[in-house]
Amino acid sequence: MNHYDYIIIGGGCAGLSLAYQLNQSKLKDKKILIIDKEQKNKNDRTWCFWTDEATPFDHIVFRQWKIIEFLSDDFTLHAPLKNFTYKMIRGIDFYQECLQKIAANPNIEIVNDEVVDWQEDSEKVMVQTSQQGYSADWVFDSRFDGRQFSADMPHNHYLIQHFKGWVVETEEKSFDTSRIRMFDFRTEQSREVRFFYVLPFSETEALVEYTLFSKNLLPHEEYDEKLKDYFSYQLKISQYQIKEIEFGTIPMTDYKFQRKQGKRMMKIGVAGGRAKPSTGYAFLRIQQDTAEIINSLVQSGHPFYKEKNGKQFEIYDAMILNIMNRKGESIKEIFTDLFRNNPIERVLAFLNEKTNFVTDLQIMASVPPMPFLKSIQNIFLSKTLVK
Repeated sequence: MNHYDYIIIGGGCAGLSLAYQLNQSKLKDKKILIIDKEQKNKNDRTWCFWTDEATPFDHIVFRQWKIIEFLSDDFTLHAPLKNFTYKMIRGIDFYQECLQKIAANPNIEIVNDEVVDWQEDSEKVMVQTSQQGYSADWVFDSRFDGRQFSADMPHNHYLIQHFKGWVVETEEKSFDTSRIRMFDFRTEQSREVRFFYVLPFSETEALVEYTLFSKNLLPHEEYDEKLKDYFSYQLKISQYQIKEIEFGTIPMTDYKFQRKQGKRMMKIGVAGGRAKPSTGYAFLRIQQDTAEIINSLVQSGHPFYKEKNGKQFEIYDAMILNIMNRKGESIKEIFTDLFRNNPIERVLAFLNEKTNFVTDLQIMASVPPMPFLKSIQNIFLSKTLVK
């Protein structure tokens, strides 16, 4: 049985980010195995985030914007960004960058196989794939199993962020490349959270996405119908060619993920609770988590670092999820007031969990109070019933 210092299960965003940053750290000489059942050779997803700091992947950013656009029925915002930049990374560029750098390190191996079981003792973890067994001092597992969750969990909220997007090309100039349309709520909400999202690549090419936060997925033809209507009635574009199609799901839950699996296995990525519960944004949080894991390995010899106390943001997320679960259509009004009544930099800092208590109070004072008071009551009753 081949033994490694680290085994990484899953070669997606979290797994490759960890291998990539390990390869650039003091631990680059460690023996590492990445196990993924698929080769990463398709442009199957897009990661977006906003930041006022450098990231390990700034050099492969596909597009970036300094103006954010928000649209609702009675409000339109075109907000220039001072400190933040909104960035987009294509999946294929991320995979190629990580895999090329990893391939140059003979200490890192990649196996295309499926993990079927694992066991551990006091000194190592044994990982069994469909083909053979391996062992490691530490195992990092990015596999997410949504079957453990349901929309009817009594003491936690669970919704699905699901989206379908088209990369389209138009014959005429149709898009403003200076701005990203972050939210367009001018669509029927159907007691859920529904909006459109536009990322322009050029004046004739863009990713247009239909996004929902809800308990259930839609039939695929319904996503397509909504996208067609959006092109016709909002974008006023009649002639376009669909070049790529993107579909994805992200869990939105305040469930407390158990990162430590046994003594020597750690959940990472979405499976480790790195997606922000109320928005689903995960890329930047995964990079920050990866840096903390590596620092802990270097400083302490184990990956289980002490996470910073962000209890207030856990409460805010639970409140938003409770509102989405009860009355999803009210999020449209809440987000409209949020963007209408606050400077854009304050909103983005809040969504990135980079605000202090005073700023949080300013945010809370800018939105309708009743939905949040009701959600506090519901959450309190739920936690009381647990006891």
